[in-house]
Amino acid sequence: MHDAPIYAQLISERGDIPLLVRSEARRLRREFEWILSWDPSAGGPLPGHKGRSESAPRPSGPDGSRAAPGDRTA
Repeated sequence: MHDAPIYAQLISERGDIPLLVRSEARRLRREFEWILSWDPSAGGPLPGHKGRSESAPRPSGPDGSRAAPGDRTA
């Protein structure tokens, strides 16, 4: 597919959209895996989860906060 002249032309005109989409999908998958591994009753990751470490930054919420999933601030 990369050898097709039309593909090279499209990349030069618009960027490598499939590559950008794959990269964003990988990023979202990592964040969703981390979010889904969160145990709200314990206030931390589920035991035995091999996702992010506590030292890794948490994904931002829609409002830009870094609250853990399920945290509610009023």
